[in-house]
Amino acid sequence: MCFTASASFAAATVLMPVGVFCLYKAHRIHQHYWPFALYPLIFGIQQAVEGVLWLLLDTANDELMRIVALSFVFFSHLFWLFWIPFSCYMIEAGGRKQLLYLFMLFGGMFGLSMYMPVLLFADWLMVSLIHHSISYELRLIFDGFVPRPLVRGVYVLIILMPLLLSSQRYIRYFGMIISMSVMVAVLLFEQTFISVWCFFAAFLSLYILYMFICLEKQTAVRY
Repeated sequence: MCFTASASFAAATVLMPVGVFCLYKAHRIHQHYWPFALYPLIFGIQQAVEGVLWLLLDTANDELMRIVALSFVFFSHLFWLFWIPFSCYMIEAGGRKQLLYLFMLFGGMFGLSMYMPVLLFADWLMVSLIHHSISYELRLIFDGFVPRPLVRGVYVLIILMPLLLSSQRYIRYFGMIISMSVMVAVLLFEQTFISVWCFFAAFLSLYILYMFICLEKQTAVRY
């Protein structure tokens, strides 16, 4: 599979207006759903950022390339680790809400532990092209005593578990879909997992539009 700047920009072009429409739907259904409504929009912005990075890979502008790469890594290694548990937390109640709060807190701290060092130290982030996909190589503060497979496993659990634990069936379905995309990305694109999985997840976030359409129908029937 070949990923290009055109593919990233095409994804952004589709996802950003869908995200705006999802925000409109969320406003009509319930305000607590607005974090989910932002999924397509934010994924669209993230893909646009990676599209710019694709264009910079063949240039000698290392400083600008670092800024753009840091922007992508902000989403992939920090934002989603907090935002996915937060979005699930917003629509829950009771004991499950407390559990999701812990996921949200741990996800934010884990994300900061990965992102802040690469933000502060230029040589802690390297970007390269491997098999037609972008590889983001981060040096981590726990390298040397925590195996990378374990780090990746924690990352995946923080992303998936809040979705799979949700009391809302549409969100659990979304978690199952995302789980399949994770398995494909790990098995087929291990070296460029983050870039490829984010691309898959970006298009899969179109499911959020379907979810809002279904929720709006349910609300209309109820009233």
